[in-house]
Amino acid sequence: MAEEPAKAALAAVMIGVPTAGALAQQRHRERAAGRHGTAAPTRAADGMPVRFLSGRDLKPGDPSSSATWWCAGTQVRRDRTAADLAADPGPYEKEGGGALRAVAAGARRWSCWPRAARTAVRLAVPAVAVSAWFGWWSAVAAVAVVLAFSGVAAAVTGPAVLGWWRPRPASADLVHGPGMWAALRPVLGVEERERRSRWLHLPEDVTVPGARVVVRLPAGWPGGEAGTRAVDTLVTGRLPGEWTAHWRRTVAAPFVEWVRNAAPETPRVLPKSVEWIPTGDPLRIHFGETLDGPAYVHTGTATPHIGVSGETGSGKSSIIYIPLVAARMAGWLITVIDPKQNSLSEAYGKSGVRIHTETYECCMAVAEFFVSMMAAEKYNSRRYRGYAGADAPIGRLLVIDEMPSFREFVAAWWKYIIKERGFPPVLIWIQLILMQGRSSNHRVVLGTHQFSLDVFGSTMARDQVGTKMVVGEVSAPSWAVAYGVSAPLVDYDETIQGRGVISLKGRRRKKTLADGRVERAEEIQYAYITPQVAGLLDACPPAPAWWEAGAPAPWITARDIARADSAAAVADFLPGGRYAGGREDLTPDTDTDAVLTQGSMPRSKPVSDVSGPVAASGGGAGTAVAADLAELADQVAAEGVEEQRYTIAQACAVGIIRKAPGAARQFKSAWIKAGKPFPEGEMVRGNACYTRAELESVFGAPEENADAA
Repeated sequence: MAEEPAKAALAAVMIGVPTAGALAQQRHRERAAGRHGTAAPTRAADGMPVRFLSGRDLKPGDPSSSATWWCAGTQVRRDRTAADLAADPGPYEKEGGGALRAVAAGARRWSCWPRAARTAVRLAVPAVAVSAWFGWWSAVAAVAVVLAFSGVAAAVTGPAVLGWWRPRPASADLVHGPGMWAALRPVLGVEERERRSRWLHLPEDVTVPGARVVVRLPAGWPGGEAGTRAVDTLVTGRLPGEWTAHWRRTVAAPFVEWVRNAAPETPRVLPKSVEWIPTGDPLRIHFGETLDGPAYVHTGTATPHIGVSGETGSGKSSIIYIPLVAARMAGWLITVIDPKQNSLSEAYGKSGVRIHTETYECCMAVAEFFVSMMAAEKYNSRRYRGYAGADAPIGRLLVIDEMPSFREFVAAWWKYIIKERGFPPVLIWIQLILMQGRSSNHRVVLGTHQFSLDVFGSTMARDQVGTKMVVGEVSAPSWAVAYGVSAPLVDYDETIQGRGVISLKGRRRKKTLADGRVERAEEIQYAYITPQVAGLLDACPPAPAWWEAGAPAPWITARDIARADSAAAVADFLPGGRYAGGREDLTPDTDTDAVLTQGSMPRSKPVSDVSGPVAASGGGAGTAVAADLAELADQVAAEGVEEQRYTIAQACAVGIIRKAPGAARQFKSAWIKAGKPFPEGEMVRGNACYTRAELESVFGAPEENADAA
């Protein structure tokens, strides 16, 4: 040292200073432990030489990075908050300024280097010192070159430049372990010399759902409500997210574990406007967008009909346009019942669409639709057996935009205009169409204020509406009658135009509730098709000539009318029937008369008699109609014609009873009160009917029962 002081000084600096610093740090830790009265456990792995050779921090205590022997690490920041941990770290920020700046940046992250690299540098420093002491300058140069090359290669290929290797992120045990254990140890009553790894387990990442944190409990720990609350707060208060604790105190080695709950799903927001998607299939119709994606209604199910509920002005007509246009694009024919005379205006005057506004015309249209359904059903069954009818039935759609209004119009017309008694059969036909129209491709779309039983007449008929839609604001009673009292109310923003709820049968994905029921109602943004209706209908193929002429369906034969009349009393409502004339004193609406011409079936051709349907069908029935007529004539001749029956009012009208109807009914009541037997008669369409002989047995011959009035 005296001969070569420069070398001695270099050796002292390169070897003595790190050694003295390490010893000073070790002494400082021992003094700190002594102040607490408990010495830290002595382990071979905690010795300074071992830490020096293994690349670990020379400073005793918890590591300052997550580096391992083979992998680089990231700096351990124990001052981060839960919000910092929950935030997305984002991409690694690269260092700019070239290789030298990258090397400098890498040197600043010394604690993040792989432990093998730190060991190599640590051993290289004394090697250079020893080589310089003995004058081995070639070895010094070689070591310096190797160190420089290694540093440049590590900096260039690292995440700051090329990104060939990535630093290992700090685990939760390194970040949260020391602070959590320092807080838990006095609460659990564990001595300081106990190692943290024996009592506390933290996963690598505490941000993933299902991560587990486990704390062993000392056998003598009293616990209690305050203790368990303190432990739970100390653990979950230092971790991001929501955790659920599971205490296991009854096992041989008691412990408590916390499992991270899954993050709540971000609800998808529906758009405020949806474009309609045509499918080309009238049995698969796109109606809008739900939280599960596009909503397609499949009307080929056992309950194929569609109902739309909503308050006035909520947009029911805009939704009804969708099935109307879809059916018309597929070649179907549309019958619209519009007694309000202000619905579906975009479809007025379009080919293939008949719009009826007068109440008696609406009843005629429903009657013709009902007979068409029965005839198509017969045709489909015979075609299966090889029967070839005159004209193949075409799919048809009956649209009633305001079903409650139509019911009231019919009731008022039936009672006060034509002054009939009993129940109007028109409403019965609608129920039968709902229950039997599926197999004959006769579908129904109803608009209503709510799906109450009064609108449909029976629960069985209402259940045939398989797709129930609600648009706009809905009240609690309306929701209950639509989806059931137990159905959970779907919360949606009714202030958005076109927002509502739809129930879709046959959806592949269904949300099952906690009690096992299936939630069918979904929030939906209905497609807005109104501006496109006129153009889409104009682009459809033209309707058949018989439809444009206003004639009934050509597959309806005289026998079909006779059978339908015998079952549901429709003949009087068909064109030419006694209820099909309307009121002659109405002033024509000259502004819309031309538009409604093709929407009204002509009333000049009677179809209530046997020869009427042949003329009204436009000659399309051919030989099949003649065969049906011959078959009907043979049956009438074989069975005989039943004697005509009359109601009291009808008997007064034809002169069998020469009294006013009111006087005749009073005579009947007095006859019965006197104890005299009155004929039972026969109920026909809800009215008691009697033969001429039965009436004369009570009232006498016409020339004898004249009323003085």
